[in-house]
Amino acid sequence: MKSVCLSTLLLFAAITQAAAGGNGSVTADSTKHTSSDRRNVMLNAESASTPREINIGLPSSGGATIFMDGFFHAHGVPSGPHHWAGPNASEPVGTIGLMESVLWAGEYGHMVDSRTRWGGDSLSGAFTGASSNNGLVRMDAALNGPLGTRGWHFALGAYVNYDPTSVHSPSRLFVEQKQVYQAALTRRWRSGGSLSVLYRFSLCGDNSGDLYSVAPFVYNGDGSIALLDGFRLGRDCYVPADETVRWMDLASGEVRTGDMSRLDERRLHDLFVIYNRRTDSGWDLEAGAHLCRMSPSQSVHVSLAGIDRVAAAQGFTLPGGGAFEGLLQNRLAVLYDEHTLDGDLRLKAERDFGRHRLHLGINAILCSQYEAGSSFLFAHTVGAGPERVFRDGASTWGFNTNACYYDAIKSKLALYCTDDWRPLDRLLLRTGVRAVPLYYDVHSAARLEGETLNTRVDGFNLADPSLATLHHFRRPGMDYVLSEHVSWRLSPRMSAMSEGFYSMTEKSTSYFQNATLPSLKAIGNALVRGGLTFDHPSMDVTALVSYITSWNNAAAVSVTKQIGGVSETQLYTAQYGIGTLGFTLDGNYHAGGFNLHALATWQDPQYHNYRNVFTFSDGSQEEMDYTGNTVTGISRLMVEFDPSYRWRQLRLWGSLRYCSRQYVSRTNLAWFDGHFETFAGADWDFATRHRISMNLVNLLMQSGAKGSIDIADTIDDPSALRGYVMAGSYIRPFTVDLAYTYKF
Repeated sequence: MKSVCLSTLLLFAAITQAAAGGNGSVTADSTKHTSSDRRNVMLNAESASTPREINIGLPSSGGATIFMDGFFHAHGVPSGPHHWAGPNASEPVGTIGLMESVLWAGEYGHMVDSRTRWGGDSLSGAFTGASSNNGLVRMDAALNGPLGTRGWHFALGAYVNYDPTSVHSPSRLFVEQKQVYQAALTRRWRSGGSLSVLYRFSLCGDNSGDLYSVAPFVYNGDGSIALLDGFRLGRDCYVPADETVRWMDLASGEVRTGDMSRLDERRLHDLFVIYNRRTDSGWDLEAGAHLCRMSPSQSVHVSLAGIDRVAAAQGFTLPGGGAFEGLLQNRLAVLYDEHTLDGDLRLKAERDFGRHRLHLGINAILCSQYEAGSSFLFAHTVGAGPERVFRDGASTWGFNTNACYYDAIKSKLALYCTDDWRPLDRLLLRTGVRAVPLYYDVHSAARLEGETLNTRVDGFNLADPSLATLHHFRRPGMDYVLSEHVSWRLSPRMSAMSEGFYSMTEKSTSYFQNATLPSLKAIGNALVRGGLTFDHPSMDVTALVSYITSWNNAAAVSVTKQIGGVSETQLYTAQYGIGTLGFTLDGNYHAGGFNLHALATWQDPQYHNYRNVFTFSDGSQEEMDYTGNTVTGISRLMVEFDPSYRWRQLRLWGSLRYCSRQYVSRTNLAWFDGHFETFAGADWDFATRHRISMNLVNLLMQSGAKGSIDIADTIDDPSALRGYVMAGSYIRPFTVDLAYTYKF
């Protein structure tokens, strides 16, 4: 599990019963349902274009979940952060609290709440142009206002982000590429109510998984690393200039060729229709529809597959034909052919009934999803500006040994209800229920127990009946959530709270893409937490203890072992549980133009029931039991300070985070020492409507590795890790971003 910023969602404890104000203060008597905490949503130590992931020690969903105007960005194949931008066309970005996300969306974790800036009664707009010392090109424009005099309004937005990143690829001018365009019409009636229609088109080509965001280093065996032959982390490129590849199409069995720099382009079309009205009887109503279509697209995900020291006699050659010997970096690539069509209808209603406030919601969801992942292996030298290395004369090999496939239709009817009841002025009881009857219709190429077909051998493809057959799964199911929150105002400044939830969630359709299906049991989650909140006009403090657990989790894990001196990598579907005990202290202080937010979190995420048996091509088996070990890639201790100061037209801000040791392997025999993540910036309104902004990343200029390294999971000898050459993710190097904004 990778975590971009290893923190905890426990900081939302103080705001599960209230909305956080602009200065971070908490209004304990508020009964609003939408929690919003805008503290450093975009400060990501690994990526400049996606919000940071806040981890609670449970399985990662691969990043922050994006909510757009009250809807999931997508229920299937597309990843929200790849197609989302928090531009001038959107309101300031906030987050949704843990309890709300579980009830409203059926998911726990970090959820970004993105809302469109609809047209107003006067013409307004904004333009931002930004660049960096790496050569970033970013343009962000928005224009909105009235359209005639009959209550019509319009809103337009365009966001373009092209980032070469700090490694400057020799084959790509820009590594990260994103374009988002949108147009909206809104009709408002004087009697109340509004209707908005929004169309958004996004085009994305990201950095192909771990292709560009990893680097080689030497692990010293004691939590520290050393540079490998002077390789500069985050500065030297670890990708060959030659990105030409051959692969076998999983669906047809045909062998194709292409360039990885041109095989990563996803196109999405989003249509939103949203209606709001307050009735004469006091009901606040919202009805909406969202249609999301990913047209047939391709994306490439490249992961690490081990570093080997090979001899000249092992059949590896350089592009010129000479025998290769030395360190060899193996890479596993999966080329996804994918498309999806998601439909979502939503109705929400709220009303006060004396001391009760009732919130009702219904979502009808229908999705068609297709994903065929053709896999292959390739290799290159280990060092700056590496060269491709060929195996037996081939530039790629191991066709579809890690292939994945599913073609699914799923339908859900989500019903949820919360009741805020104040039997006493100082007591709030919030009861929540969510029930989701659902149905999956899935075609999968998973290998079922006892069968030989669908084994991921070299040359595996769906067109060959001697190798593959599709299984048809029809699965009804039921997701549900039960939650309770109790808060008691002990004094005008002090409140006590406790809350918890219990949920069961059927495994998603994407689970069926894996080579094996260990268990179809529903995933369970449970949380209990409690603490005290102190609030004052100049400060607020929350102290909290919590325990959250999850069981029957499933994840595709890359497992690497050397067979005959050469790394062999396979995707294994792991089944496991996790439990996390946590303590959090969160506070905010402000006086005059000064504001300070501070957070300290200790957590102890441990694996439960995590036993694996891996079988490799030579028939050898490796049995690893990670039960009781600390979850990889997550710090037990995280401390954060976020000061800011405004003086007239100038605002200065900073962010300092300390993340303690992170275990690299699930065996816990390898780890990375603690590290700091630092940010700072300044905003200067030097003239009316004009602003210049500067953002600094990694002020301490730390250079180190972070996250987890799956290839170390099968190493059980600590001595083998001393001086071990590996590759992994790293802290972004020192970066300066400059932006100019004009608003009217």
